[in-house]
Amino acid sequence: MTVRIGFIGSEHSVERLRSTEELPAGIELRCYTYTDPLDTGAQYRAALAENDAVCFSGIIAHYHRRRELDSATPVLVGRFNDYVLVASLLSATVRNRVPIPLLSIDVPNPEIVPTVERDTGVLLSPGQVFDYRWVYESRFSRPVDIDALVDFHVARRERDGARLAITSVHAVHDRLQLAGVPVMFMVDAVQHEIDLLQAARQRVSVTRLKGSLLAAVYLTSSRGIAEESATAGRRARLSAILEGFATPVPHRLATWQQSGLDLFYTTRSELDARLPELTAALGGEAGRPVAVRAAAEHLTPARTASEIGVEDSVSLGAGIGRHIYEAEDRAMQALRRALAFPGDAAFLVDEETRVHGPLGGPATVETARHTEPWLNALAASASMQTRSVTRLLTFLGGRNFLPFTASEWAAASRTSPRTAERAVRKLLDAGAVVVVGQEQPLDAGRPRTVYALAAEFEARARALASHQL
Repeated sequence: MTVRIGFIGSEHSVERLRSTEELPAGIELRCYTYTDPLDTGAQYRAALAENDAVCFSGIIAHYHRRRELDSATPVLVGRFNDYVLVASLLSATVRNRVPIPLLSIDVPNPEIVPTVERDTGVLLSPGQVFDYRWVYESRFSRPVDIDALVDFHVARRERDGARLAITSVHAVHDRLQLAGVPVMFMVDAVQHEIDLLQAARQRVSVTRLKGSLLAAVYLTSSRGIAEESATAGRRARLSAILEGFATPVPHRLATWQQSGLDLFYTTRSELDARLPELTAALGGEAGRPVAVRAAAEHLTPARTASEIGVEDSVSLGAGIGRHIYEAEDRAMQALRRALAFPGDAAFLVDEETRVHGPLGGPATVETARHTEPWLNALAASASMQTRSVTRLLTFLGGRNFLPFTASEWAAASRTSPRTAERAVRKLLDAGAVVVVGQEQPLDAGRPRTVYALAAEFEARARALASHQL
């Protein structure tokens, strides 16, 4: 499997990489040379269009790239490391015979300096080093000033008698050379760039592997395609789109219909690419009664949406799996979630059993598989399903765990206020939720109780959320 990688770099770095005979197998390298690290828009645009991944030779060019062009294509850059600084100091003192105090140095990562000092005993005074650390700390809020870097080295030479400038920026190197200032570019092994190319190839390989996972899609509606109705029309449009990219899989046709359900097979990458088109075609306004949500739990391939009482709506469920049975099972889980949602809806259960949906709107991601002991213990003590507890934690996480009322939870969970209040009361009795105050509605009425997640459970919920990211 060949991976096309675009390498954006200075003339020096491009020529060095092209001349190496150690390029890893399976990489088709395309190089794009720039003269100004602050202006790489044309190179970046071309590299994104022509390659599976893009690598930058320097942190400044990467930092100043045209971020509005960023896409799903992986973009990588090497990190400045202690080897570069140590090798440069060694070259300056041995090859150029310049004492350490008579050097001027610019680096993107100042944290490397104390590390090198501690490991080697070589001390650098603060006045010797100019850093532009914000390239690692900010998302383009402060430009890198090439003039300031040049002025630093010139001033260091004129004021302090520095005999050699060591720079990490090719543009600075060239300008100092023109000004007659002795300068050397930081020593860097070509192996670092080869490692960067290998990392890019691995990133693309992982993406391709995920994209080749199997996907199954169930589609149903209360009215058949043969009927003349808006619902039937939306289902027909969705079927046509799905048939356009459905793919036969082992022991299965690309698509089949049975008992009012349509089933389509494809791959993860194809489904991801077509989801915007599917959700746009789905966007109907038909609603469904809240009362049919429980009935949706009884849906099977032999029981149609109309038989369980779902009316005037189209529902789509997609599942991702490493095997056919996994994809089919998860697609049915997703379809049940779509049927339980008021109006037309589409849900997806991915290969990690995370539930995404409703697709095409303010989507949420919910974990369907719950293995955390504390979460299962909490659900048991509150006499609730783990899924119900997780949904509430997801709701609170989206609000940064701020205090809430049962009415807010009812609106978010699309349940009745009484059902929401009962669930919150169970968690209150279990010690997972505490009362923190009251809220008086603007109109007349009884004050509402304001709840918050107990500190112990908030810490666990935050840790769980960060782990799932």
